[in-house]
Amino acid sequence: MARQTVTYVLTGIALLGTVVFGQSSTSTKAAADKWSVPRTPDGHPDFQGVWANNGMTPLERPKQFGLRTTMTDAELADLKRRATTLIDGGDAFFADELITAAIDGKTKFSSSDTQVGNYDQTWLSDRVWDNRTSLIVDPPDGRIPAPAPGAAERARAQAVAQQGRGPADRASDLSLGTRCVSYGTPNIRAGYQSYFEITQGPGVVALRSEMIHDARIFSTDKTTHVSPVLRQYHGDSRARWDGDTLVVDTTNYVNNATRVGGTDKLHTIEKFRRVSEDTLEYYVTFDDPTVWSRPWTLMIALKMTGERMFEYACHEGNYGLEAILRGAREQEKQSTR
Repeated sequence: MARQTVTYVLTGIALLGTVVFGQSSTSTKAAADKWSVPRTPDGHPDFQGVWANNGMTPLERPKQFGLRTTMTDAELADLKRRATTLIDGGDAFFADELITAAIDGKTKFSSSDTQVGNYDQTWLSDRVWDNRTSLIVDPPDGRIPAPAPGAAERARAQAVAQQGRGPADRASDLSLGTRCVSYGTPNIRAGYQSYFEITQGPGVVALRSEMIHDARIFSTDKTTHVSPVLRQYHGDSRARWDGDTLVVDTTNYVNNATRVGGTDKLHTIEKFRRVSEDTLEYYVTFDDPTVWSRPWTLMIALKMTGERMFEYACHEGNYGLEAILRGAREQEKQSTR
């Protein structure tokens, strides 16, 4: 773990330096002008390597930015100052927690991780700032669309059905992540084991996530999906090359396969495009007409690390799940005394 943390810290410092100074040397600019996408022996762009998603840009655009896709350098500097004051070496922050607290003007930050008790930011990756106001690029307001008709009613019905039941009455009550089955696909969460390794071969691209060692295989030779009766945690993916962009079309998900919601009607389109030696633009479009009133798209700038991924063991043998269920039964006994 210490070795991994050092790697992340060094990577984060290097990337942060680029953002803070915002200027490249003449030689660097000249090199960028001469850069062309590297290619595999079959002529396609070479995406191979380990890529990190450690950006601080929030998923949804804070409402005060309106339709602005970027903030000024002064706004970014002020936001970084407030965030630094909030964290000050204390609680670990996950996903959008810290930047949201800074934008909301909070004077104290508390992590959502209230149970482990020993996490601070030392254990997590350094985060990288830029001027973007949201990962979401469509709709134009940078926010997740309104719920589809009937979605709110369905959520209320599910909440009513859950009343009177505990969070761990049975193993299937727990999330796929808690059960170490899958962290969710596509995985868009930043800053916590958010590394990806891409491997390519003729007619195939493999994407392996560090989190819960999820692995996805994209065939570029097959064009049709499997039967819709076959449902998979990662869905059924078919890929194609559109010029230098890899386009991945995925259907046949199980319910709640992603951490942003979605049913077995979910359809995603992912696009990978290498725009520089160290940057891979990763677009994801989520479309589920039973959940959202329209499709929506985000873009994450993945950064090349030049490193290997380390094992994310989760809880091998699922002893964690057994302990959760046993603890829930003990809590029930205590509540009836």
